[in-house]
Order: sequence, then structure tokens, then C-alpha cells
Amino acid sequence: MKYMKKSFKAMEPYFSKNIDDGIILNANESPFNVPKPIIKGFFKELKKVSFNRYPDMQNIKLCESIAKRFNVKPTEVTCGVGSDELIETTFKCVLEPNDKVVSFSPSFSMYTVFAEQCLAKFITVDFNEDYSFDVETMINTIKENKPKLVLICTPNNPTGAFLEETDIRRIVESTNALVILDLAYIDFADYDYTNLAMQYDNLIAFRTFSKAMAMPSLRIGYCISNEDNINMINAVKAPYSVSVPAQIMARIATENIHLYNDDIRAIIVERDRLYIELKRSFNVYPSKSNFIYLELNEEIYNALLNEKIYIKALKNNKYRISVGTKEENDKLLKVVMNYEK
Repeated sequence: MKYMKKSFKAMEPYFSKNIDDGIILNANESPFNVPKPIIKGFFKELKKVSFNRYPDMQNIKLCESIAKRFNVKPTEVTCGVGSDELIETTFKCVLEPNDKVVSFSPSFSMYTVFAEQCLAKFITVDFNEDYSFDVETMINTIKENKPKLVLICTPNNPTGAFLEETDIRRIVESTNALVILDLAYIDFADYDYTNLAMQYDNLIAFRTFSKAMAMPSLRIGYCISNEDNINMINAVKAPYSVSVPAQIMARIATENIHLYNDDIRAIIVERDRLYIELKRSFNVYPSKSNFIYLELNEEIYNALLNEKIYIKALKNNKYRISVGTKEENDKLLKVVMNYEK
């Protein structure tokens, strides 16, 4: 990387190999496609699109649909290329060089990259031994370091841990820092607390259409907060970032959110079944997401690869298995359960 500036020299590209054959359980995608009535409505509207015109930069119709779903104002919502773009933009809005960011760890790997781009200091708080959130250490770390940003991903990627609302409130109320609440997997949890973002000036809730709503190919997410925070993000976010097809599909999906209920329920049922089955022989950690976090050995991982079953390899013999269909999960279990703890 000949022209990379010195402060970025240690950074590596975020890369995930494109797989189009076999059982794909490594990317936390939904095993189900978008419900057919939504796809039908999408293609009907797509015929009316003037492709020679730029998208609506304010995503007005989509923001109105999202606002109606969460009972907020359209001006308290903004959209981006996945929630990633919006989180990255928030980092750029808030951080000066040497400012501090505090996050639970392990968590979404791009948080570190976003901090490095801003030349900020990234401080981590480890999970407890059972991979539950260590809230007391987080609060103490915040008080000690006085960060500009605090990160909470719940359910957490890659561990699947879920942070209760009372603990989120404790963290938010312990600091004047801006708190990023990454809710990419919240649809698979016991309950949703997106609207907490409307109760605190220093909280922004980020959500995505890539997981439960099964449209990662369109790359679209959104965030909800007070108008001041939303205006801040909009001031820095790249113009026209959300394509017209993405806006159309996301709006129709939001207006027909009930059509996803059966698929989400099926994923939760399979997640819990995988947890029970894998727990018989392996160290598996409780998950409220659409994946399982566990310890395996490399021999099992390679055995799965030989069967074209792809899971996510992490550090220290940890692996993340996205929940597939019942048939896909059965094939995975057939391979994995041949091995003992």
C-alpha cells in the first residue's frame, strides 16, 4: 500500500470471500428471501423509476414509513448504506484525533477501523467469562477515561449476548458521551428498545435491513434519535448514498413488517435448537441473535469445509454459526456431532 498514510499502515482490508455454492452460514444472513408480496410490490414500483434521475437524498418516503413504525417524527430518522455508513459517519462527526472510544470486546470489527480513521484511541471492555456484558467494568472505564463515544452492540456480534434495558440505561446515564446503540440483530431478541433513543439526548439507535429483513444485497440501514443528532449525521453523510431500488424495497418492507414474523420465529426456533444440540458436546454461549457463538477445534471446521458448509472462524478456537434452515442446520449437526468436546 504505497500511498497509504503512516497512521493507517497497520490497517487491513475488510474482506469476506463471496460464496455461491454450498451451505452459507458465515455471514449472519437470513436463510429466507424477502417475502414474495414485498418483492412483487417492489417490481411493480420499479417500473415507474426514472433511472436518469438521482435518488431522493432525504429518503423522505422511507423515513416517513420508518417514523410511523416507531412512532417518531420523520426528521428523527435518517438512512444510509447499511447501518455501517451511519455509524462511520457518526464517528467522523464526533471524534477529533486522540479522542477516546469505549466498546465491549469482542464486537463488530469495523468499530476499531472507524476509530482508527479518526485517529482516536479505542478502549475495550472484555465480556465476562460466560460472555455476558460486564456492565460494572464498562461504567468504571467510562468514568476513568471520559470517552467521546461509547459503543453498545446488542445482541452483540459475534457473541450473541443481549444487554437488558436497565443496564443500557445505567450506561447511558453514567456518561455525557454519545452512545451508539447498534441494534442490527434486535429482531431476534426477547424485546426491542429502539425507542430508548428518544428518551436520551446522548443516544442514537442504529438498525439495518440486512438481517431479519433479508436484504443485505441492497445495503440499507437507518438510525433514530433526536433531530439535533440526526441533523449532525446528515450534515456529514455522503449525498445520494441510498439508491432508489433500496429505498423502494425498504419502504415496502417496513409497511409490511408483519410478513416477516414467521421467518423470524423460525430462525429463533432453529437458533434455540442448535444451542441445545451443540451444548451437549461443546462450549456454546447463549445467543439472542441469529447465530451461535461457540468453541470448536480446527478439525471440525475443516470437516465442515469439506462438506461445503461455511461458518465464521474467529480467534482462540471460537466460531460463529449463522442459523440456517432446518435442513441446513441438520446437515451441519450431522458433521459436527461426530466429534466430542
